[in-house]
Amino acid sequence: MSFLLTAAEPGRRAALAMLVSILFCYGLAAVGLMGWPVQVAFGAVVLSALLALPAVRDLRTAPLVLAVLVLVLIALGSPSDGWDPRSIWLFHAKRIYLEGTLYAQLDDYAPWSHNDYPALVPLLMACAAGLAGHWNELLPKAVAPLLLLPALLLIVPSFRWRWCGVLFAVLLLRLGRDMLINGYMDPLVAVYAVAAVATAMRHRMSGEHGGGRELVAFTLLVAVLSMLKNEGAVLAALLTAVVLGEGVLRERRLGWRILLAAVVALLPLPAWKLAVGQAGVGNDLAGSDMKAQLLARLGSEGGTLPIVGRLLLDVWVLVPLLVLAVLWRPVLRVPAASAAALVALAYAAVLFLVYLGTPHDLDWHLRTSVDRVRMPVTLLLGFAVLLALEHRVAAKMPRTR
Repeated sequence: MSFLLTAAEPGRRAALAMLVSILFCYGLAAVGLMGWPVQVAFGAVVLSALLALPAVRDLRTAPLVLAVLVLVLIALGSPSDGWDPRSIWLFHAKRIYLEGTLYAQLDDYAPWSHNDYPALVPLLMACAAGLAGHWNELLPKAVAPLLLLPALLLIVPSFRWRWCGVLFAVLLLRLGRDMLINGYMDPLVAVYAVAAVATAMRHRMSGEHGGGRELVAFTLLVAVLSMLKNEGAVLAALLTAVVLGEGVLRERRLGWRILLAAVVALLPLPAWKLAVGQAGVGNDLAGSDMKAQLLARLGSEGGTLPIVGRLLLDVWVLVPLLVLAVLWRPVLRVPAASAAALVALAYAAVLFLVYLGTPHDLDWHLRTSVDRVRMPVTLLLGFAVLLALEHRVAAKMPRTR
C-alpha cells in the first residue's frame, strides 16, 4: 500500500500543476494579457502533463494515463463531426485565436452558438492553435481529451485496488465513446465532478494529515468545473452542498473549509457572468418562461413520461442503482460512495426539471442531448459502485492487495 501511495504522488503533483497553469492562463486572458503570456502559461499546461508519465508505475493510474494518451492521438487524427464542438467550442476558440481576446464571443455574433457559455476551454484551444502558428482544428480539438488528465489523476487516490483504475477507464471509454475525441465538454464535466467529490471526501476523512493538499485540489477542480460550461457550475454547487450536508449528517459538523474553498473557486464564474450581462448576451433557457412550460407538461397527460424514459430508464443508470441498492451497507460505510450517489441523484433531478421546462421541442431536446448531459450521473454512480465493491471485497479479504 505504501508503494501505491508513493507511486501516485507524481500524478498528484502533475495534476495540481496542470490545474494551476490552466487557471493562470485564463486569469491572464481575463485581464487582457493575450499573446505570449497566455502562450507561455499554456506551454506550462502541456509540460505539466508530461510530469504525469512517472505515475504509470502505479497500476491504478497507468490505464487512465494511457487512455488519455490514446484519446489525444486519435483526436489529432480526424476533424470533429459533432454539432456542439464545431458550432460552439471550436467556433469560439477560432474567434479568440483570430481576434486575440477572451471576450470575442460577447458581441453575440451567431447567437445559436451559446455566446454566454464560459470561454475557458475555447481559450486553451486557441492557445493550442497559437503553438502551431495557424488555425487548424485538430490540435485545438485534442485539448479536450488532454484536460481529462488532471481530474483522472486526482480520482485515482480514492482507489485502494489496482483493478479499479482499469474498470474506471473502461467505464469512461464506454460512456464517453466518440465524445471523448470530438471536442465535447460533457465528458470533462463528468470527470471533474467525480474528481471534486473524491478530493472533497478525502479532505474530510484525512483531517489534519494531508487534508490541505486535498483541499487545494478540490478548490482548483471546482474552479475549472464551473468554467467548463453552464452545467458545470450547477454541478459544482450541488456537489458542494451534498458534501457539506453529508458531513453534517455523518459527523454533526459543517465543513467550513470546504465551503470557503468552494466560494473562492467559484469567483471566476460571476466575473464572467458580469461580462456577459454587460454585453447584453442572453441565454436560451433563462430567457424563456420555464415555469409555464414546466407546469404545462406536468398538467398534460404523459408529459413527463418521455423524460423519465430517456433520462432515467437507461441501463447505465438502472444497473448501478440496483448494485448500490444491494450494497447499501458498504455505500453507507464509505462516505465518498454515498456522496457520489447523492450528487448523481440530485443532478438527475435537476436535469429532469430542465427538460420539463425546456422551451424547445421536448422530443428533439431529449434526442439530441440526453446521452451527453446524463454522463455526470452515470459516471458518479459508477464511481460509487467501484468504491462500494472495493469496500465489500476488502471486508472479506482484508489482507489481499
